[in-house]
Amino acid sequence: MTTTKEIKSCDPCRLLHHKCERPQLHSFRAHRPILTILEGDGNLPQCGRCTRTGRNCVRGQRQTRFRQARGRGPRTRFPGNQVWVKPPPRVDFVLESGNGELDNTVDLSIGTQPLADGLGFGDNPPTPSPDTPKFPSTAHGFDTLNHNNNTDESQSPVYYGIAEGHELSPKQRSWPLRDPEEAFLLKHFVDRTSSFFDCTDYQRHFAVHIPNRARYCDTLFNAIMALSARQLSCTTSYDAFVSAQYYQACLETLIPALNDQEVTMDDDLLAATVILRLLEEFDVPLAGSDLRGHSFGTRAFIQGPPPSMTRTPSLRQAVYWSGLRQEIYNALSLQQAPDVDLSSLHSLFTALGPDDGDCLWANQAIAHCADVLLFSFGTNPRSTAVHTDLQEQNQHWSDSRPPSFDPYFIGSDNVEIGATFADVRYSSPWHAIGYQYHELAKILLFVHDPGLPTVGPLRRRLAKEADPKYQIRKSVWTMCGVALSNSSVPPAMVVGCMALHLCGDRFTEMVEQEMLIQVLSRTERLHGWPTHALQRQLKETWGTLESD
Repeated sequence: MTTTKEIKSCDPCRLLHHKCERPQLHSFRAHRPILTILEGDGNLPQCGRCTRTGRNCVRGQRQTRFRQARGRGPRTRFPGNQVWVKPPPRVDFVLESGNGELDNTVDLSIGTQPLADGLGFGDNPPTPSPDTPKFPSTAHGFDTLNHNNNTDESQSPVYYGIAEGHELSPKQRSWPLRDPEEAFLLKHFVDRTSSFFDCTDYQRHFAVHIPNRARYCDTLFNAIMALSARQLSCTTSYDAFVSAQYYQACLETLIPALNDQEVTMDDDLLAATVILRLLEEFDVPLAGSDLRGHSFGTRAFIQGPPPSMTRTPSLRQAVYWSGLRQEIYNALSLQQAPDVDLSSLHSLFTALGPDDGDCLWANQAIAHCADVLLFSFGTNPRSTAVHTDLQEQNQHWSDSRPPSFDPYFIGSDNVEIGATFADVRYSSPWHAIGYQYHELAKILLFVHDPGLPTVGPLRRRLAKEADPKYQIRKSVWTMCGVALSNSSVPPAMVVGCMALHLCGDRFTEMVEQEMLIQVLSRTERLHGWPTHALQRQLKETWGTLESD
C-alpha cells in the first residue's frame, strides 16, 4: 500500500521528527556571515539542521512504503510499554482505483503462524536473510575461537553486529532468553571472556554463578553483554556499536545504585563494576592513557579488609581477586603504588602448606607481587632490609609451592634469548598465573634493588655484577614463552605483556625485538587485549619505528 502527500519539511528532518530550520543572513563580522536559525520554514534549498550536520537536504513529495517483516528479530520487537490501538471488529480492504470497490480476498493468516517453541540454536545464532539484521555468523561454530597453540588464526570467522535498528531487551526480560544474539554473547562470556576472572578460581564463579545471577540483575546482565561484545569486536568483525548500547544501558542502572551506601554489600553490582573495569581496559592501550573510571569502584572494595577470606572460595572472593589483579595492572602501567591494604592477607598466607589448594598459592603469588609494587613505587624509602625480606618471600614461594605447580611439559632446558621461546605448559590456569606473577615480582625486585647506586658509572658495573647472567632479560624471555605456551589463559599473556612494558627496552638485538613484538601481536589477536600503543612505544625506544 502506498500513499502520497505534500511534505513541507525536508526529508531528513521529517524522518528524525525535528522541526525543519532555515538559515537567514543576519550580519557580517570579519567578512564571515553569521546565521540565525529560524524554525518552521522548509522551502529554502538548504535547511539549518542539514547545513550543520552536512546532510543532503531533500524536499518534495515522498512515498510512504510498508514492507513485510521477515522472521522475528530486533526490528520486529516492540518495547514493553508499547501502546496499542484497539482495532475495529471488521476491517475492509479497498482497491486503490478510487471507485470504493472492496477487496477482502487477502489471507490474514499469512505471517501470523506462531513461532516454534524452543529455539534450538545452541551455540549458533540463526543465519539471517538478506533483508533482516545480521546476527553473528557462526558457520564454523564456537571452535573457531579456540585458543590452542595449533589454531590457524588466519581462518578466524567474520562476525556481524546489528547496529542499525538494534533494540535492547526490556528490563524485565524472560528466562530462558529469546534473543539469539544475547544467547550468543552470553555463551561467549561463559566460554571465553570469563577466563579473565576465573584464572585463580577452580569453582569458576564468573563462568558458572555470574550468568545465573544476571537473570535477576539487569545491571549485571548488561555488563556481561557489553564486555562480551567488546571482546568480539576486538578479535573479529563484530560490530562495536552493540557493546556501546549495552554499556550505556548498564550505566543507566549502575550509577543511581552507586548512591546507595549499601552498594558494597551487593555482590551483583560489585561483579558488574569489575566487569566494566575490564571493559575499560579493553578500550585503552597498555602503555597509554586510561580514564580508570570504574577502577575507583573496584578500589573502594579492595581497599578494605578482604571479604571473609577463608580457604573456601566464594563469589565475593572471586570478585576481590579480580579487582586486585586489575589494580596491579593499573599500578604497573602507571608505575605507581597500588592503593590497597594487604596487611590482612599476610595472616592467611603465612600458614600455607603443600596440602593447601593450588588457587590459594596462586593468589599468594599475586598478593606478593602487589607487596613488591608497594615497595617499588611507594612513597616510603626503599630499605635494604625490606628488599631482602621480599626476596626471601619470593624464593620461599618457589621452594614451598605444591608439586602440582610443576609444568607437565618443558620443551628444552637450554633456551637461548633471541633464538626461540621456552615451551612451558601448565595443566591449569592458576598454575600459569602463579608462575607469571611470581616471576614478575622477581623482575621488580631486580630492577628496584636499593643496594645499587641510583646514578653514576658505578651503577652499570654493579648491576652487571649483581646479575651476571642478565637474569632480568632471561626472566622476561621465559615469561613470554610461558604466555605463548599457555595462550588459552588470557591473564597469563597479559602478565607477559606487562613484563615487556617494564623491561622490554633491555632487548637490543633486532631478532629479539621482532619476536617480542609477535608476542604482543598474538595477545591482541587472540584475546583483544590492546597492545598497539605498547608496540609503538617499544619501537620508538628501539629506534625501529621508522622502518615499519
